[in-house]
Amino acid sequence: MDAGIELPTHPSQGDADSTDATLVDEPLIPPAPDDAAAAETSNTDTAAPTDVPTSEVAADPKDAGPPPSSAYACTMMIGIQATEEWYDHGFESMVDNSKWELVWVHSGFVELWANPNDPVWSTQITSPCAQNANKPDRVIFLALNFDYNTPAQWNPVVAAAVTNIKAKYPSAKRIELRSFIRAPRNQGCPQAPAPRSTITPAEDQALALAAAADPTLVFVAPQFEAKTCGEYSSNPPHPSPAGVTAWVKMVAD
Repeated sequence: MDAGIELPTHPSQGDADSTDATLVDEPLIPPAPDDAAAAETSNTDTAAPTDVPTSEVAADPKDAGPPPSSAYACTMMIGIQATEEWYDHGFESMVDNSKWELVWVHSGFVELWANPNDPVWSTQITSPCAQNANKPDRVIFLALNFDYNTPAQWNPVVAAAVTNIKAKYPSAKRIELRSFIRAPRNQGCPQAPAPRSTITPAEDQALALAAAADPTLVFVAPQFEAKTCGEYSSNPPHPSPAGVTAWVKMVAD
């Protein structure tokens, strides 16, 4: 391929070119292992945010070789209304619809899924899998919030939502975390305020940290990106008719 902790208050939501200078009579000596390790550590430290321990972001949560979708008897996608708007308009005709199902909540903000007792967990399944609809072996979770923009806001709720998915669906052999379909180059589209079409670095980081915490079960899904702002309606992240067509094919592929 649209758990206790103290949760944040639900916010208001808006619908050198390098040239070898080695001398001929002075062979290049590779750096000692300690030097190489030090250089690697230095690069990591530079890239890591100051408020997140370097050790937490050092692990690469990306999954180089995920199993094909056909390996799963039932994939549950948890999304928002914008997910439903393309999913129910051609997606299942491009995949094995007997092995896919959707749970969508219009304003399914991540902090709701972080609460194990929130009613979102009782949402009816759309187009249930032919087998094990209530026991999916893969769950794809979309994390949404238009107002959160710091690690302190994103990290705990994403971690809590993952904990809840594990508890609610112990059948899951794989959990994938994703954001909604972001604007081209993640630059805000003119139809609405930028947060409605862009993903903050803090969200991407939170998904990566949650995956790094359990690298055999939790993974970061691909970052899907619109090709043009015309793929959004006047109210991102909802798609326009052109967006529906483009996103169905993009995600199915």
